[in-house]
Order: sequence, then structure tokens, then C-alpha cells
Amino acid sequence: MITFSEFFQNWIDKYYSQAVSVGKNGDFYTAVSVGNLFGVLLANHFLKLINDKKLTLPVEVVEIGANEGHLMLDFIQALYTLSPDVLEQIECYIIEPHEKLRTAQRKLFNAYDLDVKICNSLSECHFKNAFFYANELFDCFACELIKDKTMAYVDDEFNIIFKPMNDEFLKECKTYAITHSEFCVAYKPFLYQLKQACEKLTFACFDYAKKEEKISIRMYKNHQVYNLFEENLKDFFAKSDITYNVNFSHLMQVLKEEGFDIVEYKNQNQAFIDFDLEEIIEQAKNTQPKIYKNFINQSKNLMFNFGDKFKFLEFKL
Repeated sequence: MITFSEFFQNWIDKYYSQAVSVGKNGDFYTAVSVGNLFGVLLANHFLKLINDKKLTLPVEVVEIGANEGHLMLDFIQALYTLSPDVLEQIECYIIEPHEKLRTAQRKLFNAYDLDVKICNSLSECHFKNAFFYANELFDCFACELIKDKTMAYVDDEFNIIFKPMNDEFLKECKTYAITHSEFCVAYKPFLYQLKQACEKLTFACFDYAKKEEKISIRMYKNHQVYNLFEENLKDFFAKSDITYNVNFSHLMQVLKEEGFDIVEYKNQNQAFIDFDLEEIIEQAKNTQPKIYKNFINQSKNLMFNFGDKFKFLEFKL
């Protein structure tokens, strides 16, 4: 019998090591799957940080959780259009632990003759001045399942069993006001790695947010949602995506404890507006009608299908 967090980590590692597709042909889709507008908005935000002196050049741009690399491609191409001179003062990196995904990423970037360095882990990196971004990263971090004063374990037959937690973990749950939901155990180790790898960093991330104190963990297979407690997990283990809603209150509390500063926290829709969504669409309308029509369709998808369910968080060190 193992803790649920160990089971979760095994599941995630085996699932993503297969280089699964994300989007129409995969088990789920993200904002990146909608099209290149998400990358354009992120690039525009990056440029605004530079213009507002919140980021200084030169800078290392680092993506974690890049899957096949399409967001990095969209980001670079947007910079080439919006401010090509900035491209000369950045180096692009992807942190990717899975070999098959690294292969897919290299194939993509080679096709466009782009110099993107792909690293196995943060531990092999040293960044002087980094801008990190991640889309739906933290919902892949290992978690325990908490129900009152018990936590979940998984036996050899893939049954989920709740047992009393020890006093130390009970105290930790109380500290973060977690009584009946997921408890991410990976924040502190990840933030430690970030601090070891970077002298200075700004980190922008987007994720599905927890709205209430309840267990939200679920599985996605062929764009269908399945309840973890109602299915035979042997049929789903490493063959489907497993995810949960991120408890941003917990994450931000840990960030502060670890010495990071919270810069922004808002609904993803509001972030897109602040990234100049309307201005970008209007500019396309005046110069490139086909792109304008495409951006209109993408913006509707981003704003209505993802909506206020997602949050944008930016923090720095």
C-alpha cells in the first residue's frame, strides 16, 4: 500500500512519458490547443514587463510543462512579429523530464530552425535572470487526498482507502486550512529547486483553480470526465490524464513562506484583457483580416470555454 501522492506521481510519470497528445486528438485540451492567440498574449505580457522595467534584458525564457512545445513556438513567433529586437537578447529553454517529449520538442523546433535548449531538470540549470511561464503545471503536482482527519492510500488492487493521518501532517493541514480536498506535497520541493537554479526570476502561470473545499480530483479520457472513486482505476492508470483544481491559497501561502513575492493573482480572463487582448484583435482587424477572424474565434473559445475557472498567478524572486 502506498500514499495517494506516490500513486499520483507514478500515474503522471507513466502517462506523460508516452508523449501523449494534447488537444483534439488527445484526452483533454488546454488554452494552447485553441490556437496561437494564447502565445501572442503571453508574449505581449512579456514585452510589457520589459517596457515597464519589471524585467530587464538579457533574460532567459523558460517553459515548464511544455508538452510538444507549441506554446514556446507561438511565443517566439509572436515576439518575432511584435518586437524582433528583443529576440536577440533572450535565450529560450524548456525543462522536460520525459525523453519522448524532448524528442517531439526538438523535432518541432528543428522544423522552424529555432534554438531552444531542452533540459532534463531544473537541477542541471543555472539562470541569472529568468522569466518562467507554465500552463496547467501545478495541477500535475503530486497531492494527498484529505477527508477530515484521514488521508488516502492505494492498495495493490488500486483501491483507494482512507486512514487516519499522523499528528504532524494533521498540523500541516490545519496550517493551510485543508480539511476535505487535495493537499499538494510538491510545492516546497519545486520552489527549493527554483531557488537553487535561479539568481532572479519572474514566474507566470495559469491553472484550473479550486473554488470550494472539496475533493476535485478526476480523470480525462477522450475528452470525457471520470470520477476517480466510481471507476476501476486499473482501466485508467497511465492511460488517461489525472488532474485536480489548484488550491491557489495554499500555493501562495507556501510561496510567501519560501521568500517569493506575489506580483499578480487574478482570473485568467482578466489577465487576457490586461495582456491587451482587445488591442491585439483590433490591430489584426486593420492589417490582416484572416488573422483577425481567427483571433475572434480563438478569443471566444478562450474567454467562454475556460473563463473564470482558470486563474493567472505571477510571482518573483
